[in-house]
Amino acid sequence: MQAPYIRPGGALPGQDGAVNLYISAEAAAQPWFSANRRVIFVNGMDNSPADHAESANGLSLLQGCPVIGVFNRSDGLWADLGQCVADKLRMTPVQGGSTEGYDNWASTAEALYQLARRGYPMLQKTDFIGTLVDGNAATFALYGLLVGQGGVNMQRTPIYSHSQGNLITSNALTAVALALGTSSLRGVEVNSFGSPCRFWPPNIRRTNNAFTFDPVSWLDLRSDMSSSKVGFVAGHGFKLYMERDAEFVINRFRFGGFGMTADMDEEGLAQFMVGLGPNTRRLRPIFERLSAVHTTDSDDVTVAYVERAPMSTLRSIKHSDPRLIDLMIALLRAGWTAADEQRAIVKLQGL
Repeated sequence: MQAPYIRPGGALPGQDGAVNLYISAEAAAQPWFSANRRVIFVNGMDNSPADHAESANGLSLLQGCPVIGVFNRSDGLWADLGQCVADKLRMTPVQGGSTEGYDNWASTAEALYQLARRGYPMLQKTDFIGTLVDGNAATFALYGLLVGQGGVNMQRTPIYSHSQGNLITSNALTAVALALGTSSLRGVEVNSFGSPCRFWPPNIRRTNNAFTFDPVSWLDLRSDMSSSKVGFVAGHGFKLYMERDAEFVINRFRFGGFGMTADMDEEGLAQFMVGLGPNTRRLRPIFERLSAVHTTDSDDVTVAYVERAPMSTLRSIKHSDPRLIDLMIALLRAGWTAADEQRAIVKLQGL
């Protein structure tokens, strides 16, 4: 199976399932931009080509890398809702079971594939399984990107899906599991936003981001430790989700509700932030929110971050956003300054 062509240049998508590469000009000018890293974006329903391109470019700025946009074309609100229901039902018999259930379905698919090969000896299994999802062009395009020749490395290309894009992503990954086995999905990263999708194949690493009052996310019917919920926001748009990125990040590592934090995994949050590299576009809002909302945890997170961050990362931050270094020092100096905080201050001042 040949993967769909990824068209460079950031043009507006045309047909359903079009695949384009988007690079934010603002991000590309930053020292923390990584041209070799890529992520995939699948938009939700009722999105125009311009909406898709704007979201993909916004994600490129936030992630600091090129974005492969898989376009889910809108045919109008009601038609999109109908397709959303069809997407939700298409793979439910497979997705609704256990890992053993997947294995049983995979065995059935293999038997049917071998039967089909009697008539078409050159038929590839990925092509055969692709017929299960080719009714939705966006799902088929994403499936082709993941399993086709010339496509992407699934384990190294995180997927960001919004709204109906989650149903598309789940169905595409389910087809991958049937074609290549559930072990092929081990380590695949999926980031959901406003997801109505309840069922996902096993072995993926999924983070679910949802506003508490986003009615689309209520269709998920679940709440688990992989979810980051932000309350008191009645919204669904992908742009709004991106604007609240820092809040979602911090919420993954805190326990509490109604604006009150009972406990925070400072070490886990700091390690996540180290993984962002010198991307000040994401780091600054996280530190600013810690300063404004989580004052009692902010110094502990900052100490853990400074201790773990490579010197090359800290120097890059100092070069691109020196005021962020000043903010870290201010957080460390707030209140009583412990010995480890003083060591972190000295480290930052010596950059």
